[in-house]
Parts: sequence; structure tokens; C-alpha cells
Amino acid sequence: MIVEVPPRYRGVTRGTKKVEVEASSVLASLAAVEAQYPGFHELVLDPKGQVRRFVRLFLNGDELPREDFDRSIEASDVLSVVTGAAGG
Repeated sequence: MIVEVPPRYRGVTRGTKKVEVEASSVLASLAAVEAQYPGFHELVLDPKGQVRRFVRLFLNGDELPREDFDRSIEASDVLSVVTGAAGG
């Protein structure tokens, strides 16, 4: 499967926009990216393992509910990590 990395997080992935991983769930795919690019996990998830406030995850273009990250995925799926901008 492919995990699409937002521009703000590409410092950790050394500029990589799309990371190919083998995983059976959404959370496992994030862990697989972390294994290749340490530091990625903490950008997406808080210390309690919850998705950070300004992060949204989309599976094949559909936004995932925050409680649905143990959802099974297929090899052909695309998980997009999207970040919002904070400020005022």
C-alpha cells in the first residue's frame, strides 16, 4: 500500500512524498512508515496514540473516523495523511 506524506512532514521522510509499505491495518501502515523514517509516528499521533488534532487520515479519498484506525487495508489502498494549518 502507499502512504502519502504531506509537505510539512517530508523533512522526516527526506523529501519522500509516497512511501510504499506492507501492512494489514491503518495503524500498522503508520508504524511501517515509522520503521523506515523514525520521527514520522510522533508527527501523526500524540503520546496517547490518538491522531493529532490537526491531522486527518484519508483511505482511498474517504476521511477515516478517528476511532477507525484499526481498519483492515489492502495492498492497493492509498492512505493520505493531511495536515491543517493552525494559527489565527
